[in-house]
Amino acid sequence: MSHSPLTIDLANDRTTPPENLPVAYSIVHAAGGRLRIRIPRIKTDRAYSKKLKILVRSIKGVSSVQINQKIACLIVECPLHLSLATIREQVIAIIQEVDLLEVKKESLLLEEGEVGQLSEIDWIERLGLPILSLGLAVLMEELALPVQVLLVGGVLVAAALPFYDRVIQRTSQQGHLDADVLDALWLGFYAIQGKFVAPALMLSLIEIGDALRDATARVREQQVSDLIQSFNQYVRVEREGIEQEIPFKELVSGDRVIVAAGEWIPVSGKILTGSALIDEHKLTGESQLVSLWEGHHVQAATQVVAGKIGISTAKIGANTELEMIVKLLQSAPIYDTRVEDRAGKVADAAVVPSLMASGALFALTRDPVRSLAPLHLDFSHGIRIVTPSTVLAALTYAARQGIYIRSGRALEMLARIDAIVFDKTGTLTQGNMALIDIRTTAPHISEVEVLKIAASAEQGNSHPIARAILSYALDRQIELQPCEVQDYRIGLGVVARMGDRQIIVGSDRLFQQENIDLTLLQPNSADFQNERFARIYVAQDRVLLGAIAYTDTIRAEAVDVVASLQQQDYWVGMLTGDRLSIANETGDLLGISQNHIYADTFPDQKVEWIAQLKNQGKQVAFIGDGINDAAALAHADVSISFASGIEIVQETADVILLEDDLQGVLRAITIAKQATELIDQNAAMILIPNVTVAIAGVLCRLNPLLSVIISNGAIVVAELNSFRLLFIGDNHKCRGNS
Repeated sequence: MSHSPLTIDLANDRTTPPENLPVAYSIVHAAGGRLRIRIPRIKTDRAYSKKLKILVRSIKGVSSVQINQKIACLIVECPLHLSLATIREQVIAIIQEVDLLEVKKESLLLEEGEVGQLSEIDWIERLGLPILSLGLAVLMEELALPVQVLLVGGVLVAAALPFYDRVIQRTSQQGHLDADVLDALWLGFYAIQGKFVAPALMLSLIEIGDALRDATARVREQQVSDLIQSFNQYVRVEREGIEQEIPFKELVSGDRVIVAAGEWIPVSGKILTGSALIDEHKLTGESQLVSLWEGHHVQAATQVVAGKIGISTAKIGANTELEMIVKLLQSAPIYDTRVEDRAGKVADAAVVPSLMASGALFALTRDPVRSLAPLHLDFSHGIRIVTPSTVLAALTYAARQGIYIRSGRALEMLARIDAIVFDKTGTLTQGNMALIDIRTTAPHISEVEVLKIAASAEQGNSHPIARAILSYALDRQIELQPCEVQDYRIGLGVVARMGDRQIIVGSDRLFQQENIDLTLLQPNSADFQNERFARIYVAQDRVLLGAIAYTDTIRAEAVDVVASLQQQDYWVGMLTGDRLSIANETGDLLGISQNHIYADTFPDQKVEWIAQLKNQGKQVAFIGDGINDAAALAHADVSISFASGIEIVQETADVILLEDDLQGVLRAITIAKQATELIDQNAAMILIPNVTVAIAGVLCRLNPLLSVIISNGAIVVAELNSFRLLFIGDNHKCRGNS
């Protein structure tokens, strides 16, 4: 069999395969933009599967690649307008040549653990035996057809083995009986009596609930897979007027990325040239295509359906941002909500009393139906299935809205906050400082010299003020001098050495601590004297050389966000290291009461203010993105930051806004409240029927089949209810004005 030559080269090195034998494959399905190929080698060779997936994903036009190891299948999807035959030929060529190619180590690491996890849920494998046992039991018991008891019992036992295995494993891991034991005993007692319909129905409903939960989890895993696609491809860029293909990892800030029809957009940025029809459903969940042109912003992990555009990469490298998002999504713990904790503890505590009640009832009545009724108090199993599904749906929906929420517990806490405190610089303001004026202490000291010394000392500092000084100096082509930082003082400034000279650049508080006289500076500019503008001072060998005045503009959306929060009765405050006069003016523009503004605060003082608010009984959310904010973020009930924040802040924050927009705060709160309402609804939908069935079973001798339908059916209904955020979330309400 001959194949067309492989045109995709993902490596510089090639290796010789162990055997020059063709890889066996068969095409199972090829229609409607979907290609399914059975490759026996997938089942036994995990390394081959991982490389195959990476390589196939890199084919131009491929929108989705999945590996199902259990049935040894590769599933490839592409837009309907593309030629499936062309895609098929390239896939077949890759199947044969995987061993000849090497892929980057980081690509394999990203793929680690993914093969198999994203395989389609095999509903027949998961539900086949339970449903078959139910069907056979109905035929035998309800329709009185000649079905062998041993056959029905054998199928039921085979169907129940996975459930009993899970119960045994969980019990051995926890070291005590949990509420699932009640279901296991109930099922076993009825099966032993030869009554198979009720146990088979219970088992079917349990497995349906588990499968629905896994289906929800797969939606989230698929989202991670979609983001990972952006790593494993070459991109076209225009450099010096020439289009060229480069590895995605080599993109740099300012590159113009060219994306044509059928291709994934690998970066977030502004369209510089062209127009296109964009499919955003992988990112936002919305199926409607959007038309974008020059000046519009586009998001990574969306797809160009028609047209061709040139995109300017964002200031923060798209690779770094996407890699961070993927890692956050993959590491998110979700099985830790308070509702689930409380329900589990109550249900587990009820296990022994339920068993004792069941035994006592049997001793008194000799009635198996009444005595087994207390075993229906296993409501924790349902909550353990439904609550993670609700949280998964909420976290997935939030990610589509540009918000990463770290865990189920963070989701619940966010829904319960009543006080929101903002950092000022870079959070309520744009963080793009504008230099207003430079003043020196003597005529022989030039403004250029003051700027040069300040910029040299601030090299490597990521603070917004430092970035502004460096940018201002570089724009004026000022050559910086080598400078060694001796002491970076958070919230104050920097002490450094330039050759044999000591340099100090920082606030008036730093200069007061260093006992450096500021009276030498006699500004004669109205702008410089204006209290609205902040100043940073520059000294050499403990002698003041001059000062730089700067300002920071308020974010365009900040006023509306603060007003919206106040309308919803949130307590809104602001913390800042700036002077009180500057803080009050910013607060006035935003509509924040001066009683809620805390100025001249160091990082430890920010923590104290957060603690004071919590001591007043408030549930506090703090929003910041700088190293000055890390401690306060750690002490708040809920911490919120931007994806562009420093690494330590990203690791601390409970909520990360993937878009640089404060509207995400409103969206995050709305989603958290919707999710919490669903969690509470689902808990009630499971708890009330279980308790009712147990009581009715004891008092009224409720039919076992009806008991199963009510109690376990409630779990399935609640599980379906947990999906609502994924499919009917209030997009308009959550998107705000973004």
